[in-house]
Amino acid sequence: MARVRWWGTGLVVLVLLILGLVLPLVDKALGSGGTALAAGTVIAVGTERAGARPVTFTVPAAGWALDEARSSLTSNAEVTRGEVRVDLNLVIPLGSLDNRRLWDGLGRIVAMGGGRLPGGPSAVTTRHGTAGLTGPLAGHGKIGSATVFTKSDLGATVTASGPPDAYGRLAGEVRAMVLSVEISP
Repeated sequence: MARVRWWGTGLVVLVLLILGLVLPLVDKALGSGGTALAAGTVIAVGTERAGARPVTFTVPAAGWALDEARSSLTSNAEVTRGEVRVDLNLVIPLGSLDNRRLWDGLGRIVAMGGGRLPGGPSAVTTRHGTAGLTGPLAGHGKIGSATVFTKSDLGATVTASGPPDAYGRLAGEVRAMVLSVEISP
């Protein structure tokens, strides 16, 4: 009678358990926060024109990460730090576009997701001279800010949110990102 050896099967089962159960737990514990970004990293969004993407912003400090799963650099970029998220979205209008119309449209989109833009917007100008509108964002136990910019045939929205304590700690860095937005015509 032939002797059966189970150690090979046991080894295969052990490897599958490690790959299937343990590694995902380790990944979750360590956080798969995306690609770490150095202070001063410029993120560029939009379809390349003459070798450059038309909308950029700068990460002001280390600790932020590009969430590659939620970013498509042809249309948007999402950076996170802990529980705070900053989303930059490119807007290509079908008709005429100005900051007020873009703000009103963003307000409708935010409301559809259960959030709101409480109060009216105020004027903001980036370091590069691009004028826009900005205001608070609230909803789902989070606070933040929303900002819109238009220039020529392009627009950009920047929304940032997180739990009140976390957002409060990073509000200065978020504002620095917003003020670094540049739209090249």
